Amino acid sequence: MAASSSRGAAAAAVDDDDEPYLLGFIISKIVGMRYYRGKVHGRETVGLVRQPLNRYDNNAIAVFNARNDQVGHLPGALAAVLAPLLDSHLLAAAQGIVPRSGSKINPNAYSLPCQVHLFARPAAASVVEAALHEAGIDLIHVDHPEFALSQAAAVMEQFKKPDRDRDVDKLFSLVGKEGKNQTQPMDPPGDVVLSELFGHQKEALGWMVHREESADLPPFWQEGEDGGFENVLTNQKTEKRPPPLKGGIFADDMGLGKTLTLLSLIGRTKARNVGAKKARGGKRRKVEDGGEGSRTTLVVCPPSVFSSWVTQLEEHLKAGSLKVYMYHGERTRDKKELLKYDLVLTTYSILGTEFEQEDSPVKDIEWFRVILDEAHVIKNSAARQTKAVIALNAERRWVVTGTPIQNSSFDLYPLMAFLRFQPFSIKSYWQSLIQRPLEKGSKAGLSRLQNLLGAISLRRIKEMDDGNKSMVELPSKTVLACYIDLSAEEREYYDQMEQEGRNKMQEFGDRDSILSNYSTVLYFILRLRQLCDDVALCPLDMKAWFPASSIEDVSKHPELLKKLALLVDDGDDFDCPICLSPPTKTVITSCTHIYCQTCILKILKSSSSRCPICRRTLSKEDLFLAPEVKHPDEDGSGNLESDRPLSSKEDADLAGSAPQKGRL
Repeated sequence: MAASSSRGAAAAAVDDDDEPYLLGFIISKIVGMRYYRGKVHGRETVGLVRQPLNRYDNNAIAVFNARNDQVGHLPGALAAVLAPLLDSHLLAAAQGIVPRSGSKINPNAYSLPCQVHLFARPAAASVVEAALHEAGIDLIHVDHPEFALSQAAAVMEQFKKPDRDRDVDKLFSLVGKEGKNQTQPMDPPGDVVLSELFGHQKEALGWMVHREESADLPPFWQEGEDGGFENVLTNQKTEKRPPPLKGGIFADDMGLGKTLTLLSLIGRTKARNVGAKKARGGKRRKVEDGGEGSRTTLVVCPPSVFSSWVTQLEEHLKAGSLKVYMYHGERTRDKKELLKYDLVLTTYSILGTEFEQEDSPVKDIEWFRVILDEAHVIKNSAARQTKAVIALNAERRWVVTGTPIQNSSFDLYPLMAFLRFQPFSIKSYWQSLIQRPLEKGSKAGLSRLQNLLGAISLRRIKEMDDGNKSMVELPSKTVLACYIDLSAEEREYYDQMEQEGRNKMQEFGDRDSILSNYSTVLYFILRLRQLCDDVALCPLDMKAWFPASSIEDVSKHPELLKKLALLVDDGDDFDCPICLSPPTKTVITSCTHIYCQTCILKILKSSSSRCPICRRTLSKEDLFLAPEVKHPDEDGSGNLESDRPLSSKEDADLAGSAPQKGRL
């Protein structure tokens, strides 16, 4: 736990290149211990918390043990120097460690030695060092000969002896070894799930049930000879048995049926709950206070997969077997109502919106289980929706994603924070033990990450072999390349977008800033790909770049507008004479003939740019965009999308992209 300013919410997120680093440590002590009941056992990391509203000292920095009990506070002279640095965010964090002592700690001691480790961003390091020097405080920095005396885990590892009993990498290698093969495949509850599960889905269900119902100690915890419990990584000690880590990371590859496996897990909860009620004489469970019998599962997913959950529920579950509530759109604010359901579906955006709302029922409920589907959405730990899901209260927590790491290993940190997997849910521990060794290319960092994920995650891919059989029996993939010519309109849009991109690239090149603007380059590439699919995919803000204004509006030419009105009054058929279909994006020529915009532009780009009816020579200046013309026999009840022309890609798909037409 690290000290931070009480105004920490105002601190802006920083780029990874500006991440805080260990500046050094100060040898100090914890004082005032006789006034508090909290105790420290052996070497232990302690939290330093600013207390600007302390009535005795507005520079106060309190010290809390790993069980969040206050132990004492830092000496006033040291606090007077560190407090302004923390409040102004020049110091990113301060972490306290009570060093290991050769003798047992006196429980009645008035003070204890403490190493205060200071973390600062590179830009603020010199300011912090100058402030400490001016105050006469000795900072033991990285190059100091006594730096090896630091009890921080990362520093101890750096200066460790090869034969140390508590080798950090050895601790990681032992994680998850016990009970690794205790899981057995499990069938779903037949009275809830109608579909038959594949073998790998049954294995996953068995693994998830074991993770939820096992009473094993969390990783890195051991039971001592005196009956107490110790975290061998942080040296935290407690007399109370730490609760098991109920949940984990379900990271099967896309297409292996994770959703059905999760529904089977939820269905098993419902089936067992119903059985328990029958055993108790059929008494109805109480849900008013979310207490005994509250078995509601909250599933959080992006809007794009919301409908997929609904489809899976309809296809694989017995109708009415699960009570499902869609916490989306118009929704209840009554938590008692939500607790009546077996499954509540919502989205990350809704949780982010309600994060700061005091009357949000989702925040107040103690959920039986929370499942984060497509959990890589919360890879940004500073995002509001990430903070919202981490703050959820739940007995069991599951992270579900086929791509747990998208950009870097730091994407995993928010997942650890959601799972409440200590100490890796604390950013400083994750960075010192996992992130920094990985960034330095250390094999130890990779080995630790593999051992850590192996203890709490399940990952299979379709190509994985089980004996002589693949994970899922699928036919071999066939790739058929179909080359399609863009329409004249699509080509014009594409060329305009490409030219804009080239101009931007030239501008960045002239300023030697291409690398710092790489996201803009990727943005243009994405838009070009979208234009190849369908012009309609391009966002509105980009369409301002398109040459739509190159065709003048007919409203500025009363004689042509009058001719168009006469055609409508006469009830003339408005079929385009080129494609013989009702025109889309109607264009009227200076010779008063009506065409589709796409059709007439294609004619203008040909060798004979003449009006197909009167053979008059035409240019783009002779074309005028007409207002939407409604066909006389239309009643307006058709599909809103029916007026949109098919893209070249859609047209080729509907035509079958037949090889005999030479479109391979």
